[in-house]
Amino acid sequence: MADKIDDILTSWSSGRNALLYGPPATGKTRLISELFKALETPPEAKKGIQFDPADKESPFTRPEQEIKIPQPIKVVWTTFHQSYGYEDFVLGLRPEITGKGTRLQPWAGVFLDAALELADPESEYRSVVIFIDEINRGNAARIFGEFMTFLDFDYRDGGLVPLPLPLRQLTYEDGKSDEIRRPGGKVTTIPEGFTFPRHIYIVSTMNSVDRAAVPIDSALARRFDRIEMRPDLDVLVKHWSLDADAVPVPAEDNWETLTPYETAYLILDRLNVAVASDLGPEFELGHGLLTPVLATKPSVDGSSQPVEEKEAWRSLAKTWDDVLFPQLEDRYSGRPEQLMDLLHIDTAPPAGDYAWRLRTARGGTVESRTLAPVRVSELDIDVIKRSFRWLTR
Repeated sequence: MADKIDDILTSWSSGRNALLYGPPATGKTRLISELFKALETPPEAKKGIQFDPADKESPFTRPEQEIKIPQPIKVVWTTFHQSYGYEDFVLGLRPEITGKGTRLQPWAGVFLDAALELADPESEYRSVVIFIDEINRGNAARIFGEFMTFLDFDYRDGGLVPLPLPLRQLTYEDGKSDEIRRPGGKVTTIPEGFTFPRHIYIVSTMNSVDRAAVPIDSALARRFDRIEMRPDLDVLVKHWSLDADAVPVPAEDNWETLTPYETAYLILDRLNVAVASDLGPEFELGHGLLTPVLATKPSVDGSSQPVEEKEAWRSLAKTWDDVLFPQLEDRYSGRPEQLMDLLHIDTAPPAGDYAWRLRTARGGTVESRTLAPVRVSELDIDVIKRSFRWLTR
């Protein structure tokens, strides 16, 4: 993860915005939320940032390199969604009742307010960083509107071709705009020909497999440096205190001895190789889906103690039922044979009960190629162990 932070800072220092993209549960939102907290904390925010997701109490440390955007920095968080619009992000008009009747009052959205903040001579800030989570959950092209142009630093103040703000919703008199309301109760105006300030930076996240999301168009995408967030087995290695080099390759003589954590590690690795081969790497399963499987738990005196093996198997089974398998079903919607092949339906263990099987009619007269519904976490512990260990092969 540390290299992703470096990539974001490099993009900002070179006058570019950053877009983190990848499957769900690969740490995109967590990374930017921790970065948000780090930048929000002066004076430490002036130094560089190193991120270690395995350190739950202090995931960030401060190396000697400095963040090369002007200090101090104002940070703003927003999340795009289907009801989010231009009015929320750039400029909206809201009705206001006055003594002369009702009028439409301009209100600055997140992006315009960042520009007004840096144009305010009383502001203490010299840069604004906008964090946009789930940028493709809304119609990003509509949300940015004509302000998409100002994602390109060349068209801002001090750029190659600085352009004036194209705010046709405003009227100007004596070279000044209507009053614009800002968050926090501030009111301001902008002069005609006002150019967008340079030091406004964006870091955003995008889920690469969300079918309900709107793909961002090429005009918007090319204004971001794209930073891929992939499933990372090393995060699970640290999370469970595994020795990655000691995790065995499952074979005929050792598969029945795998620990719950080795099993979970190998299952995610195997499933992702299969998913990437069938559907593409953007559909892989994120490592965060398995982090609910804990290796330690707090004791009465507040210290940590190892989880009992049986409890770990139950935790893996519940995580499979509630988190991992629904994601797998979604990816293989309409492709039941491939899903059944992944679950080894036709090549079950030679002895003992197995969690996954075909559905059968009570009369036994109907042949089915449909999975029988099952809650693995409700099965006998020996069946849970056998089934998940077999799934590593």
